[in-house]
Amino acid sequence: MTTETSSFRLNKEPFAILKNEAKKQNLSVNSLVNKIIKRYVEWGVFAPAIQYIPFPTTIIISALKLLSEKQIRDIGREHAKKHAIENLLLLKNEISVDAYLEVLKTFCEIAEFAYSLIEKNDLRAFTARHNQGAKFSILFSQVISSDFEELFDEKIDVKETTNSISLSISRTYGKSSNPAGWS
Repeated sequence: MTTETSSFRLNKEPFAILKNEAKKQNLSVNSLVNKIIKRYVEWGVFAPAIQYIPFPTTIIISALKLLSEKQIRDIGREHAKKHAIENLLLLKNEISVDAYLEVLKTFCEIAEFAYSLIEKNDLRAFTARHNQGAKFSILFSQVISSDFEELFDEKIDVKETTNSISLSISRTYGKSSNPAGWS
């Protein structure tokens, strides 16, 4: 990655907060600022277009508790039908498994979910630990599996636990498919 040097003037109060936060995270201020800018460029700039809003997890979890598993799965499928292709194109300007996994990683980073992406031989294994409960796992896994169906016209098995989801896919997954409406 190439870098470019620039300088900025910041008000004292925000800069003091940045310095304090960098110290807490054991980072330099430069590294923290780069992290913040990367997050904005990869996600924040697109948040209004993909209708992403930060919302307290306690409210989301309470709302999910009121829904049946079928209702939650229906919501996940409907979201994918309406938004999977357009969101991936907006965020990454391509429809590929690599692009989707990059978006998934960025989403986990923004939400501060622990995740891992392990690539070994012909397989990619992605796991995210969200700590939001079983109904959130149902929603998260349904969105991912429905996204894959919409994007690549193929089914994928996403496993759920109370606080995590995981999937494994081959490197050749999605290579021969042509998603509906995409040529």
